[in-house]
Amino acid sequence: MRKIFSVASKSLRDQRWQVVGYGLALLAMAALVVFIWPSYRTTVESIDLPQGVQAFLGSDLSYASAPGFVSAEFFSWIPVLLIVYAVVQGTGAIAGEEGSGTLDLLMAQPVARSAIVLQKCLAFCVGAAIVVVLGFVGFVVSIPFVSIDITLADAAVASANLLPITLLFFTFSLWLGAAAPNRGVAVGAAVAVATATYFVNSLASGVHEISGLRYASPFYYYGAGLPLVKGIDWPHATLLIGIALLFLVLTLRAFERRDIGTGGAASPRPRDLLRRVMG
Repeated sequence: MRKIFSVASKSLRDQRWQVVGYGLALLAMAALVVFIWPSYRTTVESIDLPQGVQAFLGSDLSYASAPGFVSAEFFSWIPVLLIVYAVVQGTGAIAGEEGSGTLDLLMAQPVARSAIVLQKCLAFCVGAAIVVVLGFVGFVVSIPFVSIDITLADAAVASANLLPITLLFFTFSLWLGAAAPNRGVAVGAAVAVATATYFVNSLASGVHEISGLRYASPFYYYGAGLPLVKGIDWPHATLLIGIALLFLVLTLRAFERRDIGTGGAASPRPRDLLRRVMG
């Protein structure tokens, strides 16, 4: 069994310190947000947020409420941190190893290309789950000791809701790493898409004239802290996971066709790059 999942176990070992670092950061932030809520409760009750900010939090969430406060101070921006982790791991899984020369050694082993991709994806899923669980521990060590209208079950549901959008950006980055000429191009494209979709969702949520654009952003389907009061929106979560699986399939196709010997050696012409991306 150990030999079967050798790629996954090595990938998980390689990212262990990132998992610990991101996990502890989420733990500390979750606990801090909960502990400061009693001190901010009276102050935020008198705050009249702009329509755009309130819309981004969700129509049923008030910043003066505990779920709205935790949503704004934690769940609305924590995905950005997780996406950074996803981009680093996704682009490093193929393009990163190719650039460092270790992918040749891996390909020399009796492991199919598809198995390499799937095991690296498995390793990321385990690592991301550990990060999210560590973040939830921050709520475990704080909610029982603070007067706050959020239960541990609410926090657990909202924490689990972080995983679909994180997985989506990982497989997107993984695909870029398999299709782009090198890791630098893959990272640049992944960061550009993440940044653009984040701000599109923020602006479209508060500006009625462009409100339809928010449906093109994965952050709209993520829903920030809405799961704290409404639970997971399963159609939205399923859509994010479905798109993530689509990018995984595209990754398998791109990696099977990639010339490992020259894939990261030089930047091809734009026409060649487009052919790679389109498969």
